Amino acid sequence: MRLKNKKGFSLIELAIGVVLLGILVGSIAAGAGMTTKMKVQHESDTVNTLLVAARNYLSASQTTYAGVTIAVLETAGYLSNNFNSTTGNSWGAGYTVAPNAADNTKVDITIAAVPSAAIGTSLTNNFSSQATCVYTAAASTWTGTF
Repeated sequence: MRLKNKKGFSLIELAIGVVLLGILVGSIAAGAGMTTKMKVQHESDTVNTLLVAARNYLSASQTTYAGVTIAVLETAGYLSNNFNSTTGNSWGAGYTVAPNAADNTKVDITIAAVPSAAIGTSLTNNFSSQATCVYTAAASTWTGTF
């Protein structure tokens, strides 16, 4: 009768609660990591789309990337007209496509508002075999030169 009047949780009940809370926090943290990986993959796919469009522009009797922009690629039909170059990336900013300043036989594709060097590194790893890539922390941009 005396035990029935005691209120509160037993040590086992508290331990179970802590374990369940740990599992919940761990799954939320894993989900956040998956979201970042998903965004990096989306941006990699978009860079590939922009690269294919730029290469198609070059193949259409161009000898250099001089004059290439997203608007030119859209007008020429190499990109969809609904491509959102100003706020379409995963971090609410845009993309640019331009001839490389030092060598206009190469094209620069830039992603704005990349939030961290770690994400910049992930993007670079996706393109390291085909491009020279740079993450600029001061401007929060990632640029691949193809």
